[in-house]
Amino acid sequence: MYQTRQKINLREERDFGEKLNATFTFIKQNFKPLSKSILLYVSPVAILAGIFSGIYQSRLFQQLNGEGPYSNVGEFTVFSQVTSLNQLISIFFAILAYVVVALTIYGFMAAYMDEEGEVRPAAVWDHIKRNIIQATYSSIVIGVVCILSIFLFGLGIYLMVVLSLFLAVMVREETGFVDTIERCFYLIKGNWWATLGLMIVAGIIQTVIAWLAAIPLGAVMILRGLLVPGAESDALLIISNTITTLLTTFTYCISVLAIGFQYFNLVEEKDGVGLMEQVELIGKTDTNTAANEGEF
Repeated sequence: MYQTRQKINLREERDFGEKLNATFTFIKQNFKPLSKSILLYVSPVAILAGIFSGIYQSRLFQQLNGEGPYSNVGEFTVFSQVTSLNQLISIFFAILAYVVVALTIYGFMAAYMDEEGEVRPAAVWDHIKRNIIQATYSSIVIGVVCILSIFLFGLGIYLMVVLSLFLAVMVREETGFVDTIERCFYLIKGNWWATLGLMIVAGIIQTVIAWLAAIPLGAVMILRGLLVPGAESDALLIISNTITTLLTTFTYCISVLAIGFQYFNLVEEKDGVGLMEQVELIGKTDTNTAANEGEF
């Protein structure tokens, strides 16, 4: 059976609505191979993030109920929460989960452009393993800088939008840390508000879907609040937290893909790479046609 669906041209200028439509069309068209890559590479990290987050929440409930090492709530300090080993580990794996989602999506998009036929997980893995270390430490550094910069007259928000392209640039163009940042500022110039608007709308859609993913954990919390027998089980809390974290992590694909299409849109707008490729293709076609005509 031959594949009749036409591949989506990533190197194309798109307006706001077209970028959103392309995001969901891309998911629909590539649902099977994309899901395979996400399940294979994202799930293990997301599960670890959910487990450690569940363990932390379980211990938090124990301490608040006076069942932990503290005899009363007054002795339970904010410092002990922030420095909790379980919390720090869960935060690290949550960051890593987002990084792996982004590398999986952008690696998939790169392979989608470069390869014929269905994208193989092995092709996506090549991009992940090549960028995982740089992407992880870069994301941590950028996150800290953006958070600290929020207190400087909203500079953090500006940087957050600019550097939202960071991983897309790094994966596709294979640039270093400094070069990637410079490239982000170049691409975003004159398009900051458009990028922010796309991030907000894609984020809202993602959040609505994530609420549905949070139902398992929400149900357990309600049962705990109602003191339903068995609902206080730590295992139940950890399992529900893990399921919620896993499903929520999958929803990141929406905003990451939207940013990916914005990246290709900006590259085409600024550099016209896709247009140049089409011109070169036409030139090659004309040359081949002339050569064939000369044989008669």
